[in-house]
Amino acid sequence: MKFTYEAYQKMVILLKKHGYVITGYDDYSLYPKTAILRHDIDMSINMALPIAELENELEVSATYFVLISSEFYNAFSKKNLEILKKIKSMGHKIGLHFDEKKYDEDVNIVHEMEKEVKILEAYLEEEVLSISMHRPSQTTLDSDYKIMGGKVVNSYGETFFQQFKYVSDSRRKWHENINDIIEAERYTRLHILSHPIWYRKEEIEAKKLLTRMCVESSSQCYLNLQENIRELDKILKREDIER
Repeated sequence: MKFTYEAYQKMVILLKKHGYVITGYDDYSLYPKTAILRHDIDMSINMALPIAELENELEVSATYFVLISSEFYNAFSKKNLEILKKIKSMGHKIGLHFDEKKYDEDVNIVHEMEKEVKILEAYLEEEVLSISMHRPSQTTLDSDYKIMGGKVVNSYGETFFQQFKYVSDSRRKWHENINDIIEAERYTRLHILSHPIWYRKEEIEAKKLLTRMCVESSSQCYLNLQENIRELDKILKREDIER
């Protein structure tokens, strides 16, 4: 499967064609044949928006998991909160993407998850009822953590990681052919993880895509400086950083 919006669209259509009902983590048990669409927002909230719009056009919803301590983006900036609320307005759900690696090994990790859930809820002004792990350790995968007494769904818990067929495009590679899995109809429950950052109108090789991201980050940095430093161009011109 290519990493294009068109290819993703075709995958969703294929799911429907083969009788899969696209559900959330809360209502999958209502249907005999289901697929959960999940997106981990690792690097750019802005890049999640085109996928959300595409899914909205196809009349399906997904869960978008957002980091609140990313080195790549500020989830609580005005711009990013507006994007998250726009994604929510399309019927999608927002969950917490939790990075356990920022915590010491001796902390109560479930307590930290619950704390981050509450922080995200405060900014979104609604309940957050699901969590996914960013770069999960084997301990996390084996633990079947119960967050808030089970009120908050653990997408790496036993139910969704073991009882579902889990398929992912991690590191920009589908480790199994997702379309073949859908067409075979061997599994009645699919849990499909994709990362919006990899998808574009036309497929771009990973090196070029990441290079472009770095260039775009420099441009955004300059725009941020402009908003905070009067007459920035007298100190630093935009073309100076684009050379």
